Amino acid sequence: MSKEVFQTIVQFYEYDRNIPLDARIVSKEVFQGANKEKIVFTGVNHSQVPALLIIPKDAAVTHPVVLIADGMEGYKDRWVQDDSWPLGGLVTKSLLKCGFAVMICDAVYHGERTSDNGFASPPWPSEYPYLSRQMIIQTAIEYRRAMDYLFTRRDIDNSRIGMLGLSMGGMITFELTSIDSRIKSAVAGLTPSLKEYEFQSFAPSTFASRINTNSFLMFMGNKDDFYTMKEARQLYEMIPIKNKEFVEYNTGHEVTVEYITLVTDWFVKKLKPCWNEDR
Repeated sequence: MSKEVFQTIVQFYEYDRNIPLDARIVSKEVFQGANKEKIVFTGVNHSQVPALLIIPKDAAVTHPVVLIADGMEGYKDRWVQDDSWPLGGLVTKSLLKCGFAVMICDAVYHGERTSDNGFASPPWPSEYPYLSRQMIIQTAIEYRRAMDYLFTRRDIDNSRIGMLGLSMGGMITFELTSIDSRIKSAVAGLTPSLKEYEFQSFAPSTFASRINTNSFLMFMGNKDDFYTMKEARQLYEMIPIKNKEFVEYNTGHEVTVEYITLVTDWFVKKLKPCWNEDR
């Protein structure tokens, strides 16, 4: 893809930064000894984006943060549930224990936002390629707005932002790490290849060769029906940065418990929480 074509596609991910976030904390509670806040902010086209921000209670004044983007039919509360599809509660607790804050947004048509789709299941690309395109691109922009919000927080170290995305969230991770330099390290798992032409504006292959984050980890399942391992390797080889790794799991379109340690160790090594800078 030429630079001109890519820059045209990137315009779909831009937004008016002068639109107020109007962010507000609507509830607070304790999760595993950490401060859990439910936040709502203005996203795209007057949307209201519900999100969770969970911050460790420790001696650190500021915390590095990991943005988490879930897969299709996922929702923010899966990341405080140990037995959910992404084993989300276990991942969140592991990151909190190592000094990271985490932030998870409900994607368009997901979680508390299913009413925007008539309370139906979100549109899958194979059935509704153009409706799903709108859903994925808008969600990606709203994660950029989430970063805008994090820059207003004194308890977040915005020089150390990481991103973890699974499946659809992996696609969004490819997109954002190529167009938003605020993300310093990323992990994308079980990311579909989406080779068809109508997916070009949000397919991982469109963005892989432009990734410019400091470090990038891919993990994929060798029995996944959404891609072949040849396609997964080709996608990985497109990533131009030197600090990258590829991990293959003997699984389908599902995580294994091993990925919790993989993800945590990656971010500890690449983003180094304050108490751990000598590690």
